[in-house]
Amino acid sequence: MRCRDSLRAVGLASMLMAGTGSFLSTARAQAVVVASTPADGATLTMPPALELRFNTQLDKRASHLLLARADGSTQTLTDHAASAWVIRCTLAQDLIPGPYLLRYQVRDGAGHTTRGVLRFTLMARADGPR
Repeated sequence: MRCRDSLRAVGLASMLMAGTGSFLSTARAQAVVVASTPADGATLTMPPALELRFNTQLDKRASHLLLARADGSTQTLTDHAASAWVIRCTLAQDLIPGPYLLRYQVRDGAGHTTRGVLRFTLMARADGPR
């Protein structure tokens, strides 16, 4: 009886560990931003581009970017990065000082969708108004 109970306990522990392993691999499968330019929450003068680096390759056709501008308008941005791990967008040079919000929705190669935001603030350039 004890031997059978021990075997059941070992079997149950093995099933739990296997289930945990699949949960962890599923959690890791989603695209996560590992670096961004500018950094989230940064205050800066005009960056030449926005760049998001991910932990996995993206399905670029199913990825979307929307910039909420300081004047209240929104602008759809286009990705120009050659790498499937990176999204890079150039910014219009007419951006005014104030808060900005980049909303992104990306899909990784396994079909998982990730949504997120990147907040930054543009300050006036030292060489005069825009």
